[in-house]
Amino acid sequence: MIFDYDELGRAIIFFDGDGKICREMHSSEFEAILDGYVPLKEWRNRELRAVFVEMDADYLLHSAIFFRVGFTEKGEIDPNWNLPLDAMTRAASEGPDLGAGPIKLACASQCPIMHYRDYLWDPDLNKNRGPLAALKKTIKTNKLSIQFRDPPEDFKPEKSAPEPQVNSADMERRFAEYTAEMRSQMAQLIKEHRMQDTASANENAEGIKALKVEHANQMEAYRLRLKEKEEELKEAETRNQMMQITIDGQAKKIEGLREYFEHKLEQNEGKEAEELQMLKENYEAEIAAKVEAATTELKQLLQMREVELLYRNERETQLHEEITRLRNEAQELTGNSGNQLLEKMLAKGISFVTYQPGAGHITIPASEISRFMDNPVAYAAQTCGVNEEHYTAWLEHYQAPVCSADLDDGSSCGENIDRISSPADFHIGIGDRCETHRELKGAHLSVVSNKP
Repeated sequence: MIFDYDELGRAIIFFDGDGKICREMHSSEFEAILDGYVPLKEWRNRELRAVFVEMDADYLLHSAIFFRVGFTEKGEIDPNWNLPLDAMTRAASEGPDLGAGPIKLACASQCPIMHYRDYLWDPDLNKNRGPLAALKKTIKTNKLSIQFRDPPEDFKPEKSAPEPQVNSADMERRFAEYTAEMRSQMAQLIKEHRMQDTASANENAEGIKALKVEHANQMEAYRLRLKEKEEELKEAETRNQMMQITIDGQAKKIEGLREYFEHKLEQNEGKEAEELQMLKENYEAEIAAKVEAATTELKQLLQMREVELLYRNERETQLHEEITRLRNEAQELTGNSGNQLLEKMLAKGISFVTYQPGAGHITIPASEISRFMDNPVAYAAQTCGVNEEHYTAWLEHYQAPVCSADLDDGSSCGENIDRISSPADFHIGIGDRCETHRELKGAHLSVVSNKP
């Protein structure tokens, strides 16, 4: 690709997961991929880190925009991706000096347009290592064969005038200029260090947030599992009670039969041994039949309960699938009705931003507006990395930070407690309780034996 001698060459450079450059392309090639003409199947369903760079005819870096880009299952760029690289370049702040003066730099910690911050990432800003060093080396290598036209024949660079005789006034002026330049370089170095500190702090904050979300999810999973085990325990207790009642009834019947046959045996003690033996065998046979009948009846009752439970689970699964299908159809109908209007609004540069407690300001992509309108609470919960039940419980605590424990007289505790500002830090039964009524304090389980 050929540029004029006074133009800046443009290119897109991609980094892999190990922080190494995996591909370079011209800006026109990237625009073709963005328009869907040239899909990249090897990058489908992936998100890559990339850099938009500008260079001069001496192959020195002038601008660098560090952005993220996701690809669909067809290898096309996500249609919701709408980062204006030209506008970001014009609004970018100064960064490190890589040979042609301080470059224009835009990254997550130095974003000139804040609602595009989620599209950017923070590199290591050390000039001698990391992405900046790799970019500088790659631009010098020029694998993309970027060319610049020669300046016209009448173009003559300005020649510096011969240095005049040095006198005390010139010495003072030069010393002042040198001091100002050193101060500017020192300020630039301080700014670079601050940017590096901000990038490191953002990276650590994201790691801590991910750990908090993971911990909250684990706590929620343990709580649900404990609740499930408690329900199973109650069901087992109920079954044991029912079986015990049935067994007691059968035992009474058997006891009555035993007394009846013993009475008959007492009445027939004077008869012959053969008749006695016959009665004894009949008695044992009847007892065995009664026991077998009782056992069969209990087995049939258990099988009926298992079949009913299986049918109910299948019916619930079918109903959930039907609800999901109807919801998707409704969302599709709702989305199609407003697609033209949304496309016009997006073309005019309008973004949809909402504020939700715990999630802050959220930029809503056009494809997710219908889902947000259907259930803003579920959308905010997903953004915070928790489920809807967890987010709803946290929202009740956030709006009224008082202890919600139930007392013996049926009222609530109502004691003031500290408000937890993040859903990821909130735990049901702990964050909405005072020190006296915390759910996990002194909790224990008792196991009910299945033996009769």
